[in-house]
Amino acid sequence: MDTSTVQDFFHSYWWLIFPIGGFIFAAWDRWLSYQRSRDALDLIKTYSAQGKDVPPELLRQVQDDAWDDDDDYRGRRGRRAYRRYYRHGPYWQFRSAIYTGAIAAAFWVASQYAFVPGTVGPFRVVAIILTCIAAANLALALLSSSFKGK
Repeated sequence: MDTSTVQDFFHSYWWLIFPIGGFIFAAWDRWLSYQRSRDALDLIKTYSAQGKDVPPELLRQVQDDAWDDDDDYRGRRGRRAYRRYYRHGPYWQFRSAIYTGAIAAAFWVASQYAFVPGTVGPFRVVAIILTCIAAANLALALLSSSFKGK
C-alpha cells in the first residue's frame, strides 16, 4: 500500500478512533462487570457448599449488580435507572432544546459567514438537522410538561 493512500485514509477517517474506542471501553466494562458477578456467585457457592452463612456484604453486592424492576434506587444500576428516569423529564428536554438550538444557531452563522471555502453546504446541512432536533426536543418538553400528571 502506498504511503499517501494510508495518509489519505487516516486523514479521512481519523474520527472513527472515538466511537471505536467507546465500543472497546464499553465492552471492557461489561466484561469486568461479568467477572465481578461471576466471582461473587462462585464465592456464594463456596460458602453454601461448606454450610456457612453468606456474609451480608456479599449478598448486597450481588443484589446491587442484579437489575431491579422495582423502584429501589440503590446500587450502581439503580442509580443509572434513577438518572434515566429524570433524563426524560421536561427539565432535560428543555435543556436539550436550548443547547441543541444554540449549536444549530452557531452552525447557521458559520454557514452564512463561511471563511473556509467548501464548508457552506455541510454547515448548512448540520444546521438544518440540529434545528429539527431542537424543535423535536422543544415539542417533547412541552408535551411532557403538559401531560405530566395524566
